[in-house]
Amino acid sequence: MTKYFFRFYLLFILGACQGNTVPQFRVHPLDSKVVQASETFYADVLPKLSGKRIMLVTNPSGIGNQPNKIITEFAKYNVKLEHLIGLEHGFLGLDEEFSQTPVTMDLTFSRPLYHIYKIKDSELKELLTEVDVVLFDVQDVGMRCYTYVSVLKRLLDGIASSKAEMILLDHVHVAMHLPPMGEKMDSKHLNFAGEFPSLLITGMTLGESANFYNKEYLGSKSKVTVIPVKGYKRGMYFEDTGLPWITPSPNLPMVETARNYLSLVMLEGINVSVGRGTQAPFVYFGAPWMTEPAVLSNTLQKFGNKSYYFSPVFFKPTFGPHKGKICSGLRMNLVNPNFDPMELSYELIRAIKNQYPKDFRWNKGSQNHWADQLWGNDHFRNAINEDLSYESFHQSYMSVEATEKAKISSYLMY
Repeated sequence: MTKYFFRFYLLFILGACQGNTVPQFRVHPLDSKVVQASETFYADVLPKLSGKRIMLVTNPSGIGNQPNKIITEFAKYNVKLEHLIGLEHGFLGLDEEFSQTPVTMDLTFSRPLYHIYKIKDSELKELLTEVDVVLFDVQDVGMRCYTYVSVLKRLLDGIASSKAEMILLDHVHVAMHLPPMGEKMDSKHLNFAGEFPSLLITGMTLGESANFYNKEYLGSKSKVTVIPVKGYKRGMYFEDTGLPWITPSPNLPMVETARNYLSLVMLEGINVSVGRGTQAPFVYFGAPWMTEPAVLSNTLQKFGNKSYYFSPVFFKPTFGPHKGKICSGLRMNLVNPNFDPMELSYELIRAIKNQYPKDFRWNKGSQNHWADQLWGNDHFRNAINEDLSYESFHQSYMSVEATEKAKISSYLMY
């Protein structure tokens, strides 16, 4: 009996092991059916640029991850690199702060690097007269406040009155499954992190945004060619594509941080650290005065439909608010990307304000509150000050979201 029982038990265990599958959080890049436009650039696009003069807008999240290849391949096809455009975080994507000068010299290419947020519109238009093509290739996160879409707008404005054209290598991002969310910018709150005429979550890729802006706001005066991502279907989470995440800026080193950014960026409107200058930016958030983070965590657990949870953490930022100070706070742990980032932003700040009324402050710049410049107007901040529920607040602009969703629908490529 024992012998037969042992055989049966062994077969049962082997069968159970064979039936189980190893859990997989992401598709491996080797199994990916999705191809970013950057990957097809050298074979499909570059040969057609032979003899052209180029203004290059990129960083390591695009073809800028191989500067030496740019030099050799451009030379091979007699493509002339005339100008480099510096994004917020520099050509290598390593700079924490904006450049303080309009132009710096890039030592790799021996070309001037023009920081577009510093140069005048007239100066940009002058530079555009010296090139045939603006080659644009960077990873985006799908939010108006992520300044690469502001750079795109400024370039399209300049191209509209020049003979240059734009070739944009498109990317999918972490907010691809989301419709446009939030509100439009009020003109008095316009800033470099809020120039593009979209909702806070754009609902578009940069390629889609370029076509949308060119048609709706420039009357198609700019010549734009978008090289699409191959094999992508809208609604796929970034993790399902098999695409590797390549850091587009210092504080978004992982897919998790980019996803968290969709919500936690609004915390930059209050007096807490969002983990800039730590090993976990946009994962950690807190302040020296946030003395009972576990209580805050319990308050927040009712939101998110179990898509995330929070755990207490200590950290010391080396950059930004509370630099060099020990902060207590929370770590945002993402379980499922299917959550409402606007709801989390709102309820998180509302909970912090209610728990720490004496310490809580809205950050204010020289003219406006920073939360207003992020959101686009003072509705978000005022609703929290009035302690309105998210449902009541959201009801006030749902029609704006519905209108925007219909407006951008004809420009969606995936």
